[in-house]
Amino acid sequence: MKRPNAVMSAVMSVVVSVVVSVLTSAVLVAPMSAQSLASRVAQAPDGVVRMQVESRAGVCGNGRDLVGYRNAVFARNFQSFGSHWSNSRCAPGPLRVSLTVDQGQVAQVRTQVGGTWPETEGHVTDLGVVAAPEASAYFFSLVPRLETAGGKDRMLIPAVLADDVPVIEPLLALARDEKRTLNTRRAAVQWLGLLGDASVIPALLQFARDDVDDEGNDKAGKKGLGSAAVAALSALEGDVGVPALIDLARTGSVGTRRNAVFWLGQNGDPRGLRTLHTVIENASEVRRVRTHAIFSLSHGRDTPESEFAYLRALYARIDDDELKEAIIQGMQEDEGGGGRWLIERALDTRESTKLRKSALFWAGQRDATPTAELVRVYREADDTRLKEHAIFVLSQRQDDAATDALMRIAREDGDRTMRGKALFWLGQKDDPRVKKLISDLLLK
Repeated sequence: MKRPNAVMSAVMSVVVSVVVSVLTSAVLVAPMSAQSLASRVAQAPDGVVRMQVESRAGVCGNGRDLVGYRNAVFARNFQSFGSHWSNSRCAPGPLRVSLTVDQGQVAQVRTQVGGTWPETEGHVTDLGVVAAPEASAYFFSLVPRLETAGGKDRMLIPAVLADDVPVIEPLLALARDEKRTLNTRRAAVQWLGLLGDASVIPALLQFARDDVDDEGNDKAGKKGLGSAAVAALSALEGDVGVPALIDLARTGSVGTRRNAVFWLGQNGDPRGLRTLHTVIENASEVRRVRTHAIFSLSHGRDTPESEFAYLRALYARIDDDELKEAIIQGMQEDEGGGGRWLIERALDTRESTKLRKSALFWAGQRDATPTAELVRVYREADDTRLKEHAIFVLSQRQDDAATDALMRIAREDGDRTMRGKALFWLGQKDDPRVKKLISDLLLK
């Protein structure tokens, strides 16, 4: 029988052995669990490193190249901020991020939402689900390396669309960093509009005022921070940026005012629409700002019929051909009485030939305008230049009725010049009937 102290010694020996074993295991495991995401990516073999990150509410995708969030959409070779787009095929899901790694360095980042992982022939390292805060910080850290690489327009997507991550300060830092490329800074400003709130308005106003000159050019480049900042103000949720846009439309440089009136129309806020009326009717405002305000009003987001009625009434009481031209062009967007109004202007002998031709052209660009109305303008025109223009407008239509009308003119019109014009434009069409007509005329 063992003595008590011998038993105790044996037990302690076993306990020490177990503790040592556990500690040894912990030492071996700890480095892997404590490794940063950057270290895990850097240590991966050449090939593709994958990770899945929970996305913000409202993020969607088609499981391939399209990623959407609010009124922004990204595709392989396309991006759009601040406009309408159809999201019927855009389903919510996590961010699936694939990194192309070469000798421990990330060469490219590809982000998709939903779907399955893309096929690849290279080695794949799957890091599984990565926490959104860690992933966002990591992708922001990659910006200096990736901003000159391929796919830079989508570079910030995984950094900013990771779920419930504060990104305003990193985005402001990028936008203000003059060491970053213009593309990076501009993208940061655009994301401030999509993700920011009233707190970012002072910074956006500063960018807008500092970076656009009186000619409407961004000082940092053709598409620099100024125009991006004005667009971002329009995109802020809850229309909190509208008062700042109105202020820019009234007090900014010529270029800033021009940008501001455009985005006021795209925003569609009633306060902005009233400001556009004021700008349009302000005789002391430079003409290019006034015409751009007309364009914005008529090409805005879901422009109400009342605004088209306003422009038609304005047309009748102004005597400025450039403003009238802008209204005529805008009427193409009026799905109500726009087409009829344009035909009336084309037939109005009190108008200049230039304006009548413009009205006829934009009427012809509307699919809803009956071809018979365009033929009517040709028949009733009292100006040779307008008749020639009517033939051209008919030639741009794709319907059989327009081709039939041109063929009748080529065969039967009493004006030889008009027959020749019609025949010229018919010759541009690949239509068997036209070939037969030309053959018949040659035989004569």
